[in-house]
Amino acid sequence: MTDPLDDPVLQRLAAANPVHVVPLTPEESARSEAALHRIVTTPHQGQRRRSASMLRRWATVVAALLTSVAVALVATTPASAEQVLLEAAENAAKQQPPSGEYLYVRSQAEDPYSFPYEREIWSSRDDAVLRDEGGVSFMAFSDGKDTFDPSLARVMDLNEDGETSTFGNGESITWDELAELPTEPRALERRLSEGLAPSGHGDEWDLWKQVVGLLLESPASPDLRRALWQVLAAAPGTELLGAMTDSAGRPATGIEADFTQEVGEREVLLLDPSDGTLLESRTYADGTLAHRMTVLESGYRDVAPDVEPYHCGPGSVPYVSC
Repeated sequence: MTDPLDDPVLQRLAAANPVHVVPLTPEESARSEAALHRIVTTPHQGQRRRSASMLRRWATVVAALLTSVAVALVATTPASAEQVLLEAAENAAKQQPPSGEYLYVRSQAEDPYSFPYEREIWSSRDDAVLRDEGGVSFMAFSDGKDTFDPSLARVMDLNEDGETSTFGNGESITWDELAELPTEPRALERRLSEGLAPSGHGDEWDLWKQVVGLLLESPASPDLRRALWQVLAAAPGTELLGAMTDSAGRPATGIEADFTQEVGEREVLLLDPSDGTLLESRTYADGTLAHRMTVLESGYRDVAPDVEPYHCGPGSVPYVSC
């Protein structure tokens, strides 16, 4: 008796579960349909009276194989950058609204001119304080030292000159102005673009940097975060880099925006699309890392640390102890 799975297309279907497969060609699809029809309708020689139950079992097996291949194709077909960003947008909108007086963000930064250093910021509607190891790290690096002393960084008052703390990377947006931004993506894009002063690097680059800045360190609501991701999803020239690991060792999905023609840089985002979290932002120039910011912790606090005095008295260098 001829085994129905002797058909080469069915053998391919069976072998494809659960390994990686590629889509069937139109010719192969037609052959698989014909084989399925042949199995369930035509008796084989020596078994002209195959039972209906046996035929149904074969039909079930083949249908399961076809289904498994379809699932495998969906699972292994690479998504686009737009699809990943839209997934992040929808899941960001599902997060709980924030609560607490201060938005707290702890991050690590890296560039070619300093050792990797941490940055902490506590922001509220009325005030903001910052502990930034960047100045200490830069001075130690430029002095040729092997490392730097994080204890030399002080907690600074960002509003000591009377200005209100703002967010973004281009246009400075206050806490209250952030709450008034539209959450429809096209309206948000227009609003952000209209408020940006030209940097000389092109409108698309300016908008990208502004949106990324708001995603990294602003108290954007879940609905606004969805719209911010949607603005990035509509940006031209994005590419999916696939599965990556951020500098903290967390799994992420990489997205790249190529601005080499405008400013000679490539912008890379590492995100978790399952909850709409931006984990890391990288900038590459001439193939080398120019800047990295990795968000290690983000949430809300009811209190912020006290501002620390200058190490060497009023008027001294704010980052470094005597």
